[in-house]
Amino acid sequence: MKNIICMFIVLSVLLLSSCTKVDEEDRKNVGTLTLPIASFYFKGNEGPAPVTVTFHNSSEYSDQWEWRFSQNGPTSSEFEPTYTYYNNTGEDKSFLVTLTAIDTYTGETNTRSRAVLVHPSNK
Repeated sequence: MKNIICMFIVLSVLLLSSCTKVDEEDRKNVGTLTLPIASFYFKGNEGPAPVTVTFHNSSEYSDQWEWRFSQNGPTSSEFEPTYTYYNNTGEDKSFLVTLTAIDTYTGETNTRSRAVLVHPSNK
Protein backbone atom coordinates (compact mmCIF):
# COMPACT_ATOMS: atom_id res chain seq x y z
CA MET A 1 0.00 0.00 0.00
CA LYS A 2 2.88 2.35 0.80
CA ASN A 3 4.30 1.74 -2.68
CA ILE A 4 1.00 2.67 -4.31
CA ILE A 5 0.76 5.90 -2.30
CA CYS A 6 4.38 6.81 -3.14
CA MET A 7 3.75 6.06 -6.82
CA PHE A 8 0.60 8.24 -6.74
CA ILE A 9 2.49 11.13 -5.15
CA VAL A 10 5.34 10.91 -7.69
CA LEU A 11 2.92 10.82 -10.64
CA SER A 12 0.93 13.74 -9.20
CA VAL A 13 4.06 15.84 -8.81
CA LEU A 14 5.18 15.04 -12.36
CA LEU A 15 1.77 15.87 -13.77
CA LEU A 16 1.50 19.14 -11.88
CA SER A 17 5.02 20.23 -12.78
CA SER A 18 4.39 19.71 -16.49
CA CYS A 19 1.19 21.80 -16.31
CA THR A 20 3.03 24.59 -14.55
CA LYS A 21 5.59 24.83 -17.35
CA VAL A 22 2.86 25.19 -19.97
CA ASP A 23 1.05 27.80 -17.89
CA GLU A 24 4.27 29.78 -17.40
CA GLU A 25 4.97 29.73 -21.14
CA ASP A 26 1.41 30.89 -21.92
CA ARG A 27 1.68 33.65 -19.34
CA LYS A 28 4.95 34.81 -20.91
CA ASN A 29 3.35 34.95 -24.38
CA VAL A 30 0.30 36.87 -23.16
CA GLY A 31 2.59 39.45 -21.57
CA THR A 32 4.24 40.14 -24.94
CA LEU A 33 1.06 40.34 -27.05
CA THR A 34 0.82 43.80 -28.58
CA LEU A 35 -2.20 44.78 -30.64
CA PRO A 36 -1.75 46.80 -33.85
CA ILE A 37 -2.26 50.55 -33.70
CA ALA A 38 -3.49 52.24 -36.90
CA SER A 39 -2.22 55.79 -37.28
CA PHE A 40 -1.56 58.14 -40.19
CA TYR A 41 -1.38 61.73 -41.32
CA PHE A 42 -1.51 63.30 -44.81
CA LYS A 43 -0.26 66.21 -46.88
CA GLY A 44 -1.15 67.67 -50.24
CA ASN A 45 -4.77 68.77 -49.99
CA GLU A 46 -4.01 72.49 -49.59
CA GLY A 47 -4.75 73.70 -53.13
CA PRO A 48 -7.76 73.49 -55.43
CA ALA A 49 -8.73 70.11 -56.92
CA PRO A 50 -7.42 67.99 -58.40
CA VAL A 51 -4.98 67.36 -55.53
CA THR A 52 -2.65 64.43 -54.97
CA VAL A 53 -2.60 63.58 -51.29
CA THR A 54 0.31 61.66 -49.77
CA PHE A 55 -0.58 59.45 -46.80
CA HIS A 56 2.13 58.88 -44.19
CA ASN A 57 1.70 55.66 -42.22
CA SER A 58 2.71 55.87 -38.55
CA SER A 59 1.04 52.60 -37.50
CA GLU A 60 2.67 50.29 -34.98
CA TYR A 61 2.77 46.51 -34.46
CA SER A 62 1.35 45.72 -37.89
CA ASP A 63 2.72 44.18 -41.06
CA GLN A 64 -0.15 44.69 -43.50
CA TRP A 65 -2.28 47.75 -44.28
CA GLU A 66 -5.60 48.34 -46.04
CA TRP A 67 -6.42 51.90 -47.11
CA ARG A 68 -9.85 53.09 -48.33
CA PHE A 69 -9.69 56.59 -49.87
CA SER A 70 -13.40 57.38 -49.59
CA GLN A 71 -16.45 55.65 -48.19
CA ASN A 72 -17.09 53.38 -51.21
CA GLY A 73 -13.97 54.31 -53.13
CA PRO A 74 -10.76 52.68 -54.24
CA THR A 75 -8.36 50.86 -51.91
CA SER A 76 -4.64 50.25 -51.56
CA SER A 77 -2.39 47.90 -49.58
CA GLU A 78 0.73 50.07 -49.92
CA PHE A 79 2.52 51.24 -46.78
CA GLU A 80 2.36 54.96 -47.74
CA PRO A 81 0.13 55.48 -50.79
CA THR A 82 -0.81 58.60 -52.72
CA TYR A 83 -4.25 59.30 -54.12
CA THR A 84 -5.63 62.05 -56.39
CA TYR A 85 -8.92 63.65 -55.37
CA TYR A 86 -11.24 65.56 -57.70
CA ASN A 87 -13.92 68.05 -56.71
CA ASN A 88 -16.10 69.75 -59.31
CA THR A 89 -18.96 70.57 -56.91
CA GLY A 90 -18.11 74.26 -56.46
CA GLU A 91 -17.87 73.76 -52.66
CA ASP A 92 -15.40 72.13 -50.29
CA LYS A 93 -15.88 68.38 -50.18
CA SER A 94 -14.83 65.96 -47.44
CA PHE A 95 -13.64 62.41 -48.11
CA LEU A 96 -13.39 59.83 -45.30
CA VAL A 97 -10.08 57.92 -45.46
CA THR A 98 -9.77 54.71 -43.47
CA LEU A 99 -6.61 52.77 -42.62
CA THR A 100 -6.79 49.28 -41.17
CA ALA A 101 -3.53 48.04 -39.63
CA ILE A 102 -3.23 44.25 -39.49
CA ASP A 103 -0.93 41.92 -37.58
CA THR A 104 -0.99 38.87 -39.87
CA TYR A 105 0.57 36.65 -37.19
CA THR A 106 -2.25 37.13 -34.68
CA GLY A 107 -5.00 38.25 -37.06
CA GLU A 108 -5.66 41.31 -34.89
CA THR A 109 -6.67 44.59 -36.58
CA ASN A 110 -7.14 48.24 -35.69
CA THR A 111 -8.81 50.93 -37.78
CA ARG A 112 -8.39 54.71 -37.87
CA SER A 113 -10.33 57.17 -40.06
CA ARG A 114 -9.74 60.82 -40.91
CA ALA A 115 -11.49 63.29 -43.18
CA VAL A 116 -9.61 64.82 -46.11
CA LEU A 117 -10.99 68.22 -47.11
CA VAL A 118 -10.68 68.95 -50.84
CA HIS A 119 -11.30 72.44 -52.19
CA PRO A 120 -13.21 72.78 -55.47
CA SER A 121 -11.36 73.14 -58.74
CA ASN A 122 -10.87 76.64 -60.18
CA LYS A 123 -12.48 75.70 -63.50
